[in-house]
Amino acid sequence: MKITILTLFLSLFTAQLSLAQSINRAGTSAAQFLKFGVGARASALGEAGVTLADDVSGLYWNPAGITRMTEPAFMVSRNQLYADISYSFFGLTYPIAQNQALGLSAIFLDSGEMEVTTLESPQGTGRYFNWESLCIAVTYSRFMTDRLSLGVSVKYIREGAYNSKAHTTAVDFGSLLNTGVMGLKLGMSLSNLGPKMQLTGSSLSVNHEWYSLPEAPIYSEAFLGTDEWSLPLIFRLGLSTELVGTDGQLLTNKNHRVILAADTFDPNDALVRSNFGLEYEWYKTLALRAGYRGVSLEKDTYDTYISSSYTLGLGFNHKFKFGDIKIDYAFTDYDILGS
Repeated sequence: MKITILTLFLSLFTAQLSLAQSINRAGTSAAQFLKFGVGARASALGEAGVTLADDVSGLYWNPAGITRMTEPAFMVSRNQLYADISYSFFGLTYPIAQNQALGLSAIFLDSGEMEVTTLESPQGTGRYFNWESLCIAVTYSRFMTDRLSLGVSVKYIREGAYNSKAHTTAVDFGSLLNTGVMGLKLGMSLSNLGPKMQLTGSSLSVNHEWYSLPEAPIYSEAFLGTDEWSLPLIFRLGLSTELVGTDGQLLTNKNHRVILAADTFDPNDALVRSNFGLEYEWYKTLALRAGYRGVSLEKDTYDTYISSSYTLGLGFNHKFKFGDIKIDYAFTDYDILGS
């Protein structure tokens, strides 16, 4: 059984790479904010979070992971991205039975203020607007066996500015398997499976000038048409192993733990990439993390859309009578985009 599971994983991984094509797909989907990872732990580990989704951040990375939590938990995360963009996540998980769990999460992106420009005032009108993005999700997860858990999330997605908005619904699917082979955990997730988005709203209503005669210009009401755009459909395949720890493959130790994780990230609007992360935990109190994200597995003919670089982070955990408090910090370098 163990050999069969490992063979299946290797076959899926090989097939994923063989299907990769040298096509530049950047800029072909809407709701790009859904591709930003959540949680400082996963961010510090190079966004290799599919198999490490056994905390509240699993609501984003892999909905199958939250059923491995035995107590209710709440998480808030804020990312200060490049170009003054802020990205916030709120999540709540609650075990409803010995092998089941529910979750509720929300993601908000705020672009910051941008000045309105028009054809008549290309340098700015003195008025400002924000581009806002929102995703609210409900998640259910359960154990199918003592090793395999499955999860699903149903999401409402909206983004836009002024009175022009685009909205849709989508689902995420995830699985997480403890193989029992060399301490390996395998995880897979498919995110943002849903219909296309299209901007609509009163801001798209305009007056069109048909004839510009000085004595009698003729206008009529018109509507600016917009195209439909797909969601960023994302397939993730990952594995992790405990090198040092209670189940350590290299060394058994109950006070120190070292975890190695790797993910393959395949969106429908970008090249296939891999992420890697390494975590050291001391006495379940202090954690040091490092990773490398965005390693391209496809040849980019145009040598564009490359932002692979390193990640760093640390975490602190303390047990109180009422529960555990965890504080995590991550630093991510986006190469030409900044940090």
